[in-house]
Amino acid sequence: MTREEHLAAIKAADAAYYNADAPLMADSEYDKLRADYIAKYGAADLDYVPGEAAAAFSKFRHTVPVISLAKVKYDEERGKLETELRRLWPVLHEPKLDGLTVVAYPKSDGSCTFVTRGDGKTGEVLPFFIRGYERSGVNRTGEAVRGEVFMDVATFSAINAEREAAGEELFRNPRNAAAGILRNKERSAYLDRLRYMVYDLPALDIAEPDKLAMLREKTAFEVAPVGGADSVEEEMEAIGKFYEEHLQVGVPIDGVVVKNAEAGSLARFGGTNHHNSNAVAVKFRPDQAKTALREIVWQVGRDSLTPVAVFDEVELDGTTVSKASLHNWANVRRLALHPGDAVLVEKANEIIPQVIQNFGQETPPAPFARPTACPACGAALASRRLETAIPDIPEDEQIELFCPNDACAEKLAQAVAYLGSRRLLAIDGLSVMTARKLTGATGETSARIAAPWDIFRLTVEDFKALPGFAEKSAAALYEAVQGARQSCDLAHFVAACCVPGVGLTVGGALMRRYHTVDALFAALSDETRKDELTAIDGIGETLAAILQGRKFMTAFSALREHITPTAYEPPAESAGSPQGRSLTFVITGKLSRPRDEIKAELEARGHKVTGSVSKNTDYLLCESKDSQSSKAKKARELGTQVIGEAELADVL
Repeated sequence: MTREEHLAAIKAADAAYYNADAPLMADSEYDKLRADYIAKYGAADLDYVPGEAAAAFSKFRHTVPVISLAKVKYDEERGKLETELRRLWPVLHEPKLDGLTVVAYPKSDGSCTFVTRGDGKTGEVLPFFIRGYERSGVNRTGEAVRGEVFMDVATFSAINAEREAAGEELFRNPRNAAAGILRNKERSAYLDRLRYMVYDLPALDIAEPDKLAMLREKTAFEVAPVGGADSVEEEMEAIGKFYEEHLQVGVPIDGVVVKNAEAGSLARFGGTNHHNSNAVAVKFRPDQAKTALREIVWQVGRDSLTPVAVFDEVELDGTTVSKASLHNWANVRRLALHPGDAVLVEKANEIIPQVIQNFGQETPPAPFARPTACPACGAALASRRLETAIPDIPEDEQIELFCPNDACAEKLAQAVAYLGSRRLLAIDGLSVMTARKLTGATGETSARIAAPWDIFRLTVEDFKALPGFAEKSAAALYEAVQGARQSCDLAHFVAACCVPGVGLTVGGALMRRYHTVDALFAALSDETRKDELTAIDGIGETLAAILQGRKFMTAFSALREHITPTAYEPPAESAGSPQGRSLTFVITGKLSRPRDEIKAELEARGHKVTGSVSKNTDYLLCESKDSQSSKAKKARELGTQVIGEAELADVL
């Protein structure tokens, strides 16, 4: 690939990992991609901190840049590691936790604003945090405290067991699980099962032992354990033992951080935009095994088909595994898989294993073919383009497959299980296995329902007729189903329509805009109000078309027969303008201050900032009121006033 394509592939992987919590590749593949780029073109293009603040949350400008670390491989770069240790000596080491970086900024009462790393300069304010730390007095240092939120392996396994029993999609690994739970716009039921371990006061250039003492004495947070040795040679071995010990106790760790222990190390060693030079991250070889691939099984989901590799059993991290998700057809194509291929399977911190490399075979048979029919119902499969491309794959292969047949029993079963999941309507007992019995997907009984919301029509006798159900279990499930109808808000109602792409985030945005189901239905039913929908944060042209489309509106009307969602009561609206009402702004172009800073100021005054100009936009803020940009031209066509920064002061 060209230099531009190579860099784009790295940045796409960064965006998928840090922003979407959905990695495109294994850590080892990413490290190789990055190392190859540096070897060919140098490191200058990669002198940045990956990740960016998500648009869904309020932005926060970090007082001190929250940047990354340079890396050295423990097994493969022993000479380089020794050189680094001598450069940094004397040192301490601590775990490099595999979670989500969060900075705890103290308020006057010692409570905190918890902010993600973002791009290192601007993070996102987390709307919810672990309850034990949402109180006064948790940070009495007077300084920003840096730490990592993570899920330990025991908790991960327990939660996945619960989700499997409930028929919910399993979390892929502890890191992605923690990030998804923490960055949820609504408080997750799993949030208090996460851990927050702190390890730095980034604004203070004092000795590491003094920092640790301050963290232990003046915060309520869990403080990272540290270790050390008396010589460089002993430290080389101590790092390896420290890493193994943490793996054994189930802490998700992807390396060890070695820091200079003396005061003034930041000033002494300096750094780059990507990392401080007073510390280094030591990376370890992931647990891998070579095995033989036997088949690929395609699993039908609510929205798409997932290919699963089945291979000869191997031992990884003390467990026996024989399957691994391949995610989508594009990834199958990238790996060029054939029956009988020798493949490398990696687990490391990916608790659910993945195939990362194909060694092939001397005389391979025909490659695995792209399926053309749904394995559950036999319908011809359809495809959609991936949002994030996979490097080195032809354009027409950058796809995932799905079953377009709405009558597919397995697809319907997945939707029913989703409807009853803890995240949505929390219907106890409505597991995916029960959902399959209801739809006829198990073959044990004829189909009883034709749509997810048909479960609300069923009686105790209907549930009792299912294989494996008795009077008591049938009555319990009936009560749970009926109970879910009574306490559903508009956001959950929208998500319960079970239309892919329309979940709780979209539901919440619609709820805050329209407040009642009648008002929302009126807006969705009127095609002339599409611009009104696209003016809502997070809803673009494509999503607006889905919301006003036949499939969603049919589901909306059908669900409305069974559930009347509670009305939303918004907080009192700010009268933060001379007009005495909240205004809607769009910000574009080059300005004297960061857009996020201006947005924060406007929102603090009770105004709203959206991403696109519509007839509901009051002002478009540009570099100049005479701007001729495409957004400015559209604004003038719609009658929206175009202003520069000078006019903004008058407006406010």
